[in-house]
Amino acid sequence: MEKNNFKLLILPSVSNMQQVADKSTFPVALTKGHFKNLEIIFKNGEVSILHEGIDLQKFSLVWLSSSWNSRDLAYAIRLYLDHHNIPNTYVEKGTSKLTDHMLFSLNNLPSPNTLYLGHKELEKSLVIIKNTCGYPLIIKDLKGSQGAHSAKINTEKELLETIKILPKHKRYLFQKYIANEYDWGIMVANGIVVSGEKRYPCEGEFRNNICKGGTEVFFNLADIPQNIKKLAIKASEALGLVWSRSDIMIDKKTKKPFLLEVNRLPGITSKTSEVSGASIFLSSQLSLLAKKASENL
Repeated sequence: MEKNNFKLLILPSVSNMQQVADKSTFPVALTKGHFKNLEIIFKNGEVSILHEGIDLQKFSLVWLSSSWNSRDLAYAIRLYLDHHNIPNTYVEKGTSKLTDHMLFSLNNLPSPNTLYLGHKELEKSLVIIKNTCGYPLIIKDLKGSQGAHSAKINTEKELLETIKILPKHKRYLFQKYIANEYDWGIMVANGIVVSGEKRYPCEGEFRNNICKGGTEVFFNLADIPQNIKKLAIKASEALGLVWSRSDIMIDKKTKKPFLLEVNRLPGITSKTSEVSGASIFLSSQLSLLAKKASENL
């Protein structure tokens, strides 16, 4: 192998990695990587991961590692590398909105243009934020729920002001805002839709969450559009879930559906199809337990 033909990215790098590479039995072109130098771009149905402007597909091997705090990030990178058949070292599975979006993209599920930045210097990334998400945009906590630590941003100036007041210890996604009148909340149990509702926001609120004052309208399963049901089922399958609720936003102008996120711990509204759907799921789990018990007799 000729010198520098083998391109190794160590992500993240630790001390003395150049010494390690120098002791290799054949020449290695080493890049000492850092998570803070990453950009993960989900745009127009495609995804790319860049380290200092270079797509990770350009490397011969990515020596990938993670700590507790970066496990979801490393796992998202691993999914990307595996999809493109780029050799990489094993990392354990960790999940967040970032890994979900990676799986949405790799499984061709429609979701809003989204950007993850490893570094905190927003001033250096204003162009890529605008080009990927535009304005208005949404900031989301990578591991947030019920719309916590989310914000709708209308201008670049507002973005710079808002980021100053968000918790510094958290990590965020930037996402294109989809103008809408409602979204669908679709519950899936064992690959089957068991409940569906439209959620409408209260006046002055960009989130449709019920905890933020939104209104629920439940539908008979037969009245839920087939494309919405199929999208929720595919999302559940992509994430390997047996119980979930998909939040699917409908673009106000184009009527195109966008998968926003998949909730593993969906709330259950009293006296609705969510109760009966959850009951169906519980019965299926109890049946499995009973079957296993009888087989062990």
